[in-house]
Amino acid sequence: MAFAVSSEMPFPDISFKDFSKFVNSNFGPQVSLTTVLLVLFTMTENPDLLNLHARQKNPQQIGELKQSSSGWIRAMARSLIDRLEVKTNSLFTESEHPETLGNDLITPLTAKLDKLMDVLKLNPFSKSGKLKKKLQTISHQEITAIHLICPQSMECEDTECDPCGLHQATDNRDIPKVMLIKGNKIYKNVAVLCGKCPRCDTLYYADHESLNRNTDNPQRVYLNSAKYLKVGHNVWVDRLFSNAVVNAIYSFHSSAAAYMEFWNNSYALLNPESTCLVSRRIVWQAFVQESVRVIGLASHQHLMLSDKLSIDEVTREAFNYLGNNGIIAAADGHNCPECTQPFRRSLYEAIDQIEEDHASVKMIVVDGIVMGPTHCAYGGCTSDLINARGGAFCPFHETQYGAKCRVLDCQDPKINPSQACEQHQPEWRKYIQTHSRENLSGVRRMLRRPGENLPWQPDIIQRDFQPHDQNVPERPKKNFFSPNRFYCVETICAPCGTVIAWTKFAKSESPTHILEFLARVYPTEESRPSYICIDKACQILRTSISNGSWDEWKKTTRIIVDAFHYKNHSIDDNLCRAWCNPAPTDGSAPNLVIPAVDKNGQACLKQAFNTQVSYLKIFNDKISKQL
Repeated sequence: MAFAVSSEMPFPDISFKDFSKFVNSNFGPQVSLTTVLLVLFTMTENPDLLNLHARQKNPQQIGELKQSSSGWIRAMARSLIDRLEVKTNSLFTESEHPETLGNDLITPLTAKLDKLMDVLKLNPFSKSGKLKKKLQTISHQEITAIHLICPQSMECEDTECDPCGLHQATDNRDIPKVMLIKGNKIYKNVAVLCGKCPRCDTLYYADHESLNRNTDNPQRVYLNSAKYLKVGHNVWVDRLFSNAVVNAIYSFHSSAAAYMEFWNNSYALLNPESTCLVSRRIVWQAFVQESVRVIGLASHQHLMLSDKLSIDEVTREAFNYLGNNGIIAAADGHNCPECTQPFRRSLYEAIDQIEEDHASVKMIVVDGIVMGPTHCAYGGCTSDLINARGGAFCPFHETQYGAKCRVLDCQDPKINPSQACEQHQPEWRKYIQTHSRENLSGVRRMLRRPGENLPWQPDIIQRDFQPHDQNVPERPKKNFFSPNRFYCVETICAPCGTVIAWTKFAKSESPTHILEFLARVYPTEESRPSYICIDKACQILRTSISNGSWDEWKKTTRIIVDAFHYKNHSIDDNLCRAWCNPAPTDGSAPNLVIPAVDKNGQACLKQAFNTQVSYLKIFNDKISKQL
């Protein structure tokens, strides 16, 4: 969807001498440059208002009166007075002596604006009162500032070197001219300059520093404070653009391609002269580069990697370096009122009796999201795919299989562009047919009712039912046409929804895996929460007792079931009822159930913490923003 862009007229082309003469004659001697420019751009940004004022100043019909001080120009004068406040005095000469701010200044200021309108040649009427041409939107292209991308550092910051001033290190003939996207505007032929320390030869760019250039292992430091980011061979963006990419992808759950289409339709295509459209790769680069800076800033460290890595390698290495094994640094020490309660020794302990010196009570909520991220198809391998858009292997197994047929135990070469040899082409065609989104049978498969199997539909594959907390023997694969999937993404959240940590479970959400995950996130007694809320708390408690880990956890923590799942647990399970009850009313857990007052003013009990966290919404909204 687009709209017509109105034609523009050039910026007023008058001599500086004429403009300076007007300023000296009509404004005070102490008027500042900012005030003069404010008045100038107020005139050029409001051509429609100047048209309205000029029309009333030049009557065209019988009975119309000439109004040199129309309501339109007076409104502009009033807005300037409101903006400048006491600085309005500088718009008047010493002989005019304005004493108070108010309506008495509007009339003389209106006369000055009307005169400036003529000096700038922004009057659409001739001296004889005839319309020459209606004013159009005034272009500021001719006065747009020249942008140069250069390092922020003005001296060498290497701790092993002296703080020498940086030299401009790029030869004139080698200075690259790039496209810069600043906010929603596109600037072409922007020069990118590089600084160099004359002693240690470190190179300083706008978004990174290059170290150890003359060695076998040159390093690149990604600067968290960078104003501009390189996102393409000859494309740079400012942090406003990259931050908008990150916020849009997380807030709208959009893809890089969707944001590309939005930005091009909203900004790039509005200018008919613009030929610079944003690509999906640029959007993805901006997302990765901005995420690296945000996470690095939250972690108080700069990302340092080998130089000249591809964007996929940067993403992988950045996660290994900054990912902290799934523990989110931004959530460290989170203690909002919804997630932290003062310690109580008894159920009806008064507020003024609560021990302030005692550590506060905290809870975390643990659950898994069955969302199926992919990993390598080779048996027992959970490495990332070399190509997430159609690939099936990690880099190691992709190299190992090479050009061989992807059918299990087949050594024949595959026929490009398929993934099967000549003998197994029927299997490959069947795979393509059953997995194609555009295929009619695929649509029928999506519309099939549970248990329905019409004659034209393929047979229903009978799959083993997998309990949520048990391993199921892996089904033997007949081919490696598609990747395997992780069983779930396990999250640790605060009751308010803040994501604290996450990990991926390959085959099941077993109690053993969950206990290992908790031990990794909370390695010390001081870091552990008072309560761990999870749907299978009684199973985890039993496993913890049997493997001996409960001897450590019981010193600081209780494991409870969330309120929704607790009602489905067996009433005959004495362990669950005694130790995993999320809201005991017998006073045995005064930090889980606290006194409150209902809407009728009656005393009642309520749960101290929220155990019903919407995990899917949290993962989409919270974890993405913190990673």
